[in-house]
Amino acid sequence: MSNNRTQSFFLNLLKAINRLRYRDLDISSNNVTVNWEHIPQLPRVGDILTITGSTTPEAKVRVKVSFEKKVPVTDGKYEYNMDKVEIPDGPNHFTIKARKAKDLNFSVKMFITFTRTFEANSDEAIYSEENVPSGNYDISIHGQAKEGEKEVTIYLEAVEVIDTDNEGKFTYNYNTAALPPGDFTVLVGDSDRTISLSAAI
Repeated sequence: MSNNRTQSFFLNLLKAINRLRYRDLDISSNNVTVNWEHIPQLPRVGDILTITGSTTPEAKVRVKVSFEKKVPVTDGKYEYNMDKVEIPDGPNHFTIKARKAKDLNFSVKMFITFTRTFEANSDEAIYSEENVPSGNYDISIHGQAKEGEKEVTIYLEAVEVIDTDNEGKFTYNYNTAALPPGDFTVLVGDSDRTISLSAAI
């Protein structure tokens, strides 16, 4: 079996196991009305962002974290690396976009290194994945920029589903270690806000 076929086999097997566990959940439809707060109010890279809130009892709440990062182009190529990205157990969905790019290569180190390649439609290449197995991953996003571009914009979006208790309360912890300093957006249910993340001390 070739290396690429071996990679696809193991990745699809892991995803299939997760899909069996979470097949009845639709993470796109959990936009319930939620009241929530977060601490620390002024987080730094590496802080655990704790979100507490309330909504309907025993509900399933969608949590989406997203951000953009401008990546410089060198010799027509771009690359953005994220180390120790934490994927918790549960249903999830990830979307990565590279704007002003010819293509997007997504490499993630699990048991072995998986790489997927996506060609751009117009000037944007998109990679989307769901039911990614839990764990800590080293991720590389890289590829060819469009002719003459000096930077490529990387957009990342991660969606998870959390459960509320019988009083409608919930607590959710998000590790910011893999995020770059700057603004990122958190959507909890139907309520979103922009949070500024400072560089680690």
